[in-house]
This record gives sequence, structure tokens and C-alpha cells, in this order.
Amino acid sequence: MIEYVGLLVILIALITCGMPVGFASGIVTYLGAAIYFGDLFDPRAATMIARLAIDKMDDFLLLSIPFFILAGRLMNTGGITERLFSFVAVATRPLPGGHAHANVLASLFFAGMSGSATADALSLGRIEMRAMLAHGYKREFAAGITAASSLLSPVIPPSIALVAYAVQAEVSVAAMFFAAIVPGLLMTAGFMAYVAWQAWRQDFPAGAVAGPRELWAAFRPAALSMLTPVIIIGGIYLGVFTPTEAAAVAAAYAMLLGGLYYREFGARRLLEEIRGTMIDSAVVMLIVAFTSALGVVLIRAELPTELAEALAGLTQDPYVLMILMVILWAIVGCFMAQTPAILVLAPILVPIAQSYGIDLVYFGVVMTIALTVGLLTPPVGMVLYAMVRVAELPFPTLVRISTPYVILTFGIVFVLVALPELSLFLPRLLM
Repeated sequence: MIEYVGLLVILIALITCGMPVGFASGIVTYLGAAIYFGDLFDPRAATMIARLAIDKMDDFLLLSIPFFILAGRLMNTGGITERLFSFVAVATRPLPGGHAHANVLASLFFAGMSGSATADALSLGRIEMRAMLAHGYKREFAAGITAASSLLSPVIPPSIALVAYAVQAEVSVAAMFFAAIVPGLLMTAGFMAYVAWQAWRQDFPAGAVAGPRELWAAFRPAALSMLTPVIIIGGIYLGVFTPTEAAAVAAAYAMLLGGLYYREFGARRLLEEIRGTMIDSAVVMLIVAFTSALGVVLIRAELPTELAEALAGLTQDPYVLMILMVILWAIVGCFMAQTPAILVLAPILVPIAQSYGIDLVYFGVVMTIALTVGLLTPPVGMVLYAMVRVAELPFPTLVRISTPYVILTFGIVFVLVALPELSLFLPRLLM
């Protein structure tokens, strides 16, 4: 067992040193297979890795990843973010701290189109920062809520992280999507409550109430883009299409909306976005291939079984186990990006969760959100690095101003741990 735990330490060390996750996981997977066969040059090691990698990539669910990536890129290109923020800014204007509330709500709607926190911070974040600074908000406060609200993108469906977990844990993607809705809305409510508290504390002014004509003028350009999550979730619930087909529908809808209706991009820009999607998808698929093979190697070496027995010596309580898991995910999230961490950890931890009788959908939602917080924690903190450019603030400052949101989000994670039904009642109701 010790040598396989050491492999995981080597994996995290390679990634922390800057090696791409796909290559690092490939190296560690080969070492694991070599240990399993007892010979570094045994040809069976390379053969097993190739077969496992190809088998795992031959999965219909994985087709949804490039389509969701393409949909998010086209939504960014199609001028939809500006229209979306303009509407929610008008709608929340009467509230103290209205533009900060608009920041959160715009990210909520954008999450239903993109699924990427970094894309939220880099595209919508620029618009949100510019608007908040223009209305007199302090740069640090604007940067903090912009960074925090971007965490909604990997949680609210469609989410690439949720798809990645569903593939590794072999659970329903639709169930994962439905299970993440309430936790995502809980995060939204938590961020808005924090904004309301800061508005009361700092005496933020409230704006004028928008009249019906102004509200309609702002809503009309954004209405079609706001339908995207409704089309995806509604289509899956009604059985019109599968989650994979929903991804293709979302990409086609974004293409028609941005290219033909809004006329924001032409054929050349569309080809550029498709090319970028192919590159992003190739990176994800490489990680999927090698981390899946690594998971099988570790399972054949009975690492999950031995870890489960070790944990059983500490506790038999599933809730205590979940708390230990959250601590583990908090640590791992500091060193690995969310989706790669899910791809690496899920094959190891899912059997342990099953041995404790924990629902795997609930387990996946809590895991996804806990690892999402790592986007705001050093040293990796991908959203923080994106915000350095967007907010024009130094990295240590961003770490400091993001800390209250990290604490708040972990508070929500522990609420989800204590109340599994918050994640499970929608899948049970709708499925």
C-alpha cells in the first residue's frame, strides 16, 4: 500500500512543479503498472495502460465535454455576457449594493451556459469589474465578489466537473445535474447574503426602481441567452434528449444565437472557437485516459480496500467520514485543479464511499463543491491568477479578500454534509 500512496504523492508533486496533469498522471500510471507487475520494463504494463485508457475514452458520456466547452466559448464570443449583466444590473438596482448582487446573479445565469470558473472570471468578470468600479465600489470588494461568484460555474449544470465525476463513478449525469441545482442556489444565496451584510455595514446606496419599459428593454436582448439552462435541464427532465445530446443542442443553440441572431461572429471566428474547443477537449481527454488507467491500477492493487479498512479503524460513521473527505479535498484543491482532481480521486474514493453506504450522487456533489473552493486558494488557485489580470490586484491581496468567501463556501459544504437531502431530493423527485 505504501508504494501506491507514494505514487499519489509523486503525482501531486509533479503537478505542483508545473508538469501538465495529463503527462504527470501518465508517468505515475506507468510506474503503478510496473509496480503491479513487478518489473519496470514488463511490456504488460504499457499494454494494460493503453487498453484501459482506450476503453475508458470509448464512452458516449464523454462526447458531452467538447460540446459543453464549445457552447461556453460561443456564449462568450456572442456578446451574451454584456446583455446578461445589463439586465440583472437593472433588475437589482433598487437593492443596496445592487451591482454586487447583479455580479452574483449574472454568474448564476452564465454558469448555466459555460461550466468554467476561469471563463467566468476572464469574460464576465471584466464586465462586472468595470461596472462596479464605475459605480463607486472599491476595487478590492468588487474583485472579491467577482472571484467568488465565478465558483458557481463548475457547480450549476451543465458542469464539466460533474460529467467527469459521473464518468468515473459510473452514475447518471442527469442525476448529478439535478443534484447540483439546490447546492448551487444555496451558494448563490450565501454570496448574496454576504453582499447584503456588507451593504448594510458599509451603507451602500440603493438605486432607482426600473420602470416596466426600462426593465423590458434590458430583458429582451438577454432573454434568449437565459433560456440556455432551461433548454438543457428541461430537455433532460422531459426526456427529449440525453445529457450528451443536450450538450450538442446547447452548442448548436449558442451557434445560432451568437452567429445568426446577434450576428456577433462569422464563419472565421466560429472556426477559431471550434479549434480552441478541440485543443481544450484534447487536454481533458488525455487526463481522462491516464487518470482512468491509474484508477484501475490502484483498484487492482487494492489501495481503496486498504484505505477503507484504515478509515474503518478511525470511524464507522458516514458523516465523520465525509468530514474527513472534505478536509482531504480542501488540501488537494490547493494543489490540483478541480476536474483533474476529480478524475484522479474518484476511482480511489468511490469504492470507499460505497463501503460506508454513502449515496454516490450526493458524494459527487459534495466532492465537486469542496474541490471548487480550491480555485480560490493558493498555490494553484486558477481563478485568483485570472483575477490578477482582470482586477489588476496583486496575488496576495486577492488571497486575502477571497478568504471570507472560502470560509462561507466551506460552511455551505458542511451544511450539505449534514443534510444529504438538499442534494438528493431533486433527483429523487424528477427521476
